[in-house]
Amino acid sequence: MIESPLPGVDLAPEAHVVLPSGDMWDQEFRALWLAERQKGLGGSDLAVLLGFIKGKGPWHIWLDKLGRGDDFDNERMEFGREMEEPIARVWSRRTGIPVITPPGMYANNERPWMLGNVDRLALDADTGEVVGPLECKNKTEWQRKDWEEDEAPDAPQIQTLWYQAVGGWRKGYCAACVGGNTLRWHAVERREDLIQHLIEWTGDWWQRHIVEGEEPEADGLPGTKDLLAHLWDVEENKVTEVAVEQARNLRRREATLAAAIERAQHRLDEVQNRMRLVCREAEIAKTPGGKVAWTNKQNGNFAPSRFAKAHPELAKQYAVTKTGIDTKALAKDHPDIYREFRARVLRVPSKEI
Repeated sequence: MIESPLPGVDLAPEAHVVLPSGDMWDQEFRALWLAERQKGLGGSDLAVLLGFIKGKGPWHIWLDKLGRGDDFDNERMEFGREMEEPIARVWSRRTGIPVITPPGMYANNERPWMLGNVDRLALDADTGEVVGPLECKNKTEWQRKDWEEDEAPDAPQIQTLWYQAVGGWRKGYCAACVGGNTLRWHAVERREDLIQHLIEWTGDWWQRHIVEGEEPEADGLPGTKDLLAHLWDVEENKVTEVAVEQARNLRRREATLAAAIERAQHRLDEVQNRMRLVCREAEIAKTPGGKVAWTNKQNGNFAPSRFAKAHPELAKQYAVTKTGIDTKALAKDHPDIYREFRARVLRVPSKEI
């Protein structure tokens, strides 16, 4: 594998380097890298905006680009970076496609807010020309099925298409080490219609929410719910005013959806009870061909109260003492700290406005 860019090779026809590569563990370089990322949208940002990344949403990107986000890093992300090199090396050896390390962070020439932190660049074996980006992923065994489909999973595919748009490349690749010992990869052809749609959509989003500063709309992503629950230091019993029509509209929609969920849960319970009736004393239901239709195994949560009532002597024998937080005492002695770690609960009164 070639470890550095080839002399004289046009690496990115439609982009330029805005920050040379550096050591991500060096705090000074990481600060520069984070500052440069705030100036545009990268491939991982796009995956978040489109809802492909669990635990994050548009609000996270908005706060990050305004300099109000957290420099979040964890062990999973650390190993993801460390695994880029062996994944690229094995992929290159198996495909016969040379790869090089990009010289740094790219920005599109015409649209500087289009950024690309490309893992590796794939080359034409004969000409040395850069064909496109190689996106390297480290995935668990649970994600094997996603990588054995005909196309790459949504998030890395979108990231690869975005990097094609940033750099002007005609092709791209996604490779993943799955379960620690299996390589899976997909070629990603340039799709001009989709790329143009992404450019227009993200351009509008960047202009409206970053340049003009407009807050993103609320969405139903779990990550947004968690973020909004902890974003502000709440003043106890502080009141905010909401227009009557807006309040009525939101309450009406909330009540309608809550009722729909309750009806859906009732129908779901009905179907699942029919499945339990089919099983009766059996744990497994199979079709005539021998395929498992569903299971009804007794392997759920243990019921300690019911066990203690039925077998009091055994309950004493296996009782253990657990350490915990005396929340009542904490609330009395340190009310501000106690309140800081309490969850915010949204409750809607049943009485009409």
